[in-house]
Amino acid sequence: MRALVYTAPHQVTLEDRPRPRAAVGECEIAVAAAGICGSDISGFLGHSRRRIPPLVLGHELVGHKADGKRVVANPLISCGCCTACLGGAQNLCSSWRLLGMDQTAGCYQEFVAISESQVYEIPDHLSDTRAVIAEPLANIVHLFRIAAPLPFFRMGIVGGGTMGSLALLTAKRLGVREVLVEDVNDVRLETVRGMGATLAANVSTEEGRLEARRFAGHGLDLVLDASGVGPARQAAFDLCRPGGLVVLLGMGQERSEIDFVTSIRKEHRVAMSFAYTPVDFERSLNLLTAGEIDLAPWTAELPLEAGQEAFDRMTSAPGDTLKMVLRVS
Repeated sequence: MRALVYTAPHQVTLEDRPRPRAAVGECEIAVAAAGICGSDISGFLGHSRRRIPPLVLGHELVGHKADGKRVVANPLISCGCCTACLGGAQNLCSSWRLLGMDQTAGCYQEFVAISESQVYEIPDHLSDTRAVIAEPLANIVHLFRIAAPLPFFRMGIVGGGTMGSLALLTAKRLGVREVLVEDVNDVRLETVRGMGATLAANVSTEEGRLEARRFAGHGLDLVLDASGVGPARQAAFDLCRPGGLVVLLGMGQERSEIDFVTSIRKEHRVAMSFAYTPVDFERSLNLLTAGEIDLAPWTAELPLEAGQEAFDRMTSAPGDTLKMVLRVS
């Protein structure tokens, strides 16, 4: 079968690989389309210690079972029997695995085999390009579930990429009163304005930083860092009101400095959000099926054979593309 293999930093190659065999309790999925995630890009750039070449990347997929039914798959595989799993926190499983990470091949190939319990049927009206974001949206559903914001909250989002944009769209469904999005890319900022951001500020300029501070006033109720680099994390704390909540989602850097003394004096609450549970994944899929969340206007598609072009585009000049989808079959 055809497989797009990460062979070296900044390089993917189309290869012929053996077709996986489904074990007992698993089903084979013929992959129709697969999304490129930020973590896949991190691996492609050589920044991920858990994505070592040669490896088939990818964990966002939509495809068909052997009986022809269209499905998506939850790619986060947990053991089901540790304390975290038994408590409903499968994302914190002591031995979790993800498609396209470590020794587990991903979905940038024609077929994958995965447990039947990870597979969800989808209706015909839900297009591949919409269904493929079930996994990234599940991360956003999870973070709002653990943050549990009060109605009519004011929110800040640092980072206007895919996750920041999904957070904006979801927040609007939850009754956000006003939302500020900070970024340094004018194209991304124009995109989130079109999505309904109250203010989209380019904080690479003094004018943009001043505009953001004026909007925040005494601070925002909930601030999300969707970037994960040092300045973005600090910006999230700076935007948060005394007693407010900062949610750290982005994993752009492993370590960064934070002015904790100021945040202690403001009694900031801090939550860290990682991945999602099966419940979050199912709720994400329900939102997509209902047409309440849609990134299709900002989604581009290229064939699997153009995988190098797709990754080069997303790492160098994505423009207003928030999601790149590889058409596998």
